[in-house]
Amino acid sequence: MNMQDVAQRLVEMARQLGAIDADALAIADTGESIKVRQGKPESVEREDARGIGLRAFVDTADGLAFASASSADVSDEGLTRLAEQAVAMARISAADPDAVPPSGSDHPEPAELVAWKRRHHDAAAPWNSEQALAAALDAEAAALQVSTEIRNSEGAEASFGLLTVAYAAADGFAAEYSRGSLGLALSVVAGAGADMQRDYAYDQGRHLDALRPAGEIGREAATRAVRRLHPGTLKSGRMPVVFEPRCAASLLGHLAGAANGRAVLQQRSFLADKIGRSIFPDFVRITDDPDHAKGTGNRLFDGEGTRCAPLGLVEDGRLQGFLTDRYAARRLGTTSTGHARRGLTGDLGIGPSNLIMAPGKDSLEALLHEIGDGVLVTELMGFGVNAVTGDYSRGASGFLIENGRISRPVSGFTIAGNLADMYAGIIGMADDLTWFGSKAVPSIAIAGMTVACQ
Repeated sequence: MNMQDVAQRLVEMARQLGAIDADALAIADTGESIKVRQGKPESVEREDARGIGLRAFVDTADGLAFASASSADVSDEGLTRLAEQAVAMARISAADPDAVPPSGSDHPEPAELVAWKRRHHDAAAPWNSEQALAAALDAEAAALQVSTEIRNSEGAEASFGLLTVAYAAADGFAAEYSRGSLGLALSVVAGAGADMQRDYAYDQGRHLDALRPAGEIGREAATRAVRRLHPGTLKSGRMPVVFEPRCAASLLGHLAGAANGRAVLQQRSFLADKIGRSIFPDFVRITDDPDHAKGTGNRLFDGEGTRCAPLGLVEDGRLQGFLTDRYAARRLGTTSTGHARRGLTGDLGIGPSNLIMAPGKDSLEALLHEIGDGVLVTELMGFGVNAVTGDYSRGASGFLIENGRISRPVSGFTIAGNLADMYAGIIGMADDLTWFGSKAVPSIAIAGMTVACQ
């Protein structure tokens, strides 16, 4: 079944029922997940989901109103019921003076659609069941061979799938794109008794050649767990904190949340008045790239059919603008950046595609040497982040840095600060750019955070 045709038919049905504007999003998502533990398959799960969502806009006595509805039934009868439901709901909904119909969006041109399909012609599920099972078994076996300190495995999981997204609007635009994905994750336990430590490793990508070898992922998980054995404490105080890439990725997530145009409109962002101002040191550059060879967040258009294009979110340390959909852009007096996120139900949201923080030029070892004394954070716990004020406080574990070198594992401490101060206080970034799905970030060193033992 062609999902693009389904989306177009649904929009036409809504128009025939009286909607003055409409758009539809159709999704086909297939995937499989295989988990193994102690060298044996533990579970196999398969998903084959199809669904379609419709937004219908109608004129009312008080102005434009709209409603959204969705269904997993893509038969002719199911589409008819869905169109009738969405239009009926729109007619009894309150008018919204700021509602922005989808027609007239800055859609991709036909040549761009062709170029996208040419670049992504190999979109397909990258594994089959046998390959995924073999990868999970190989990862676990490699981990268990690293050290006699590895006492248990919490299991390895391999997953793969193919996502197809189709969109159609009442102005005649219709298109679709597909992307394959695969991932491999493993968690193991080192030590025994009161000194057990667990850690994990994972990787994900769009193609098999983008995924690290299963054995490498397994060895990383085991090595990380063994390194954490026999942790101590550290003295409380203000000191430099280095976030390794997997922890630094969360700092990019907080930035995207604060640069969300709808969060700004709702006064839920500490960056609301920071456009054009320096929020990072001048050597920091952060981009959002919707078409990157290593990114899992690639997309041709956003949830409103707006073309997605690379965006310099932070240039030379300065915030260049906010991520917007058409609604937020109208309210903020700008144009949409193509960052509308949309599910089959509910209102639109806003989110990035692939966020990339440009790395530094020196190694992590050189960065630690420059810092001298501090702490390297390898795990974060809790969710003590206030998006309105930027206040930041999270539990952590990692390693003490003494005389420019990693000396010993430490745990049970809290790091605290304010995101605005943390961003401005970045004193260095390593050259170890690492991808975590749709984020790419290096190790980041921040000066003068408050570290407190629990």
